[in-house]
Amino acid sequence: MYRFDGRRLEFLPFPVSADVVTSGDYRVTDISRGRNGMIWFGTYPAVFGYDGRNFTILDDRTLGLAAEEEPFHVRSVFEDSRGVLWIGNNGLGVLRYDGRSLSNFTKQHGLSLKDKGASGSLSRVFSIAEDAAGNMWFGTRDSGVWRYDGERLTHFTQRDGLTSSMVWTIYRDRRDRLWFGLGDGSVYRFNGTSFDKVY
Repeated sequence: MYRFDGRRLEFLPFPVSADVVTSGDYRVTDISRGRNGMIWFGTYPAVFGYDGRNFTILDDRTLGLAAEEEPFHVRSVFEDSRGVLWIGNNGLGVLRYDGRSLSNFTKQHGLSLKDKGASGSLSRVFSIAEDAAGNMWFGTRDSGVWRYDGERLTHFTQRDGLTSSMVWTIYRDRRDRLWFGLGDGSVYRFNGTSFDKVY
């Protein structure tokens, strides 16, 4: 990764062996700012937290994931306002890390590929955001958008006016509006109850 100080770029290597990095496995897929100056970097096989001096590594080994599970394939990371780190995985779904232990949010809600199939699952999560009310939003590769209010999940798809089931990115602007970039190139804004197509 590179850090820009306003004048120059500084290269900061991840704490893994050089031969692994050059193989392309550690491409950065997402970046999220956390509490206390922590920056989280999602890469295919791991999530790295950097506090300005030291790295925290979250991967199959450090998290104790079972060998029979699908491997880490991280597409998105997001630390919410409560300090919980949400990890969007391409296969495992949404993982929730509270600083001590990891849980598979997708599996807990019975929404894995094995349970629901691609169009009804929360298994391939490419984007994560939090709205002003503290609801978590998950954009998926093939099953639209999901909102979690702390108790219930609400699923939004093409039935709700979206033109694609692939949601590449979710962005919360300074006015607390949520924007959604879809796989077909369209852009939507959530108005509180439904999606307005902007582009």
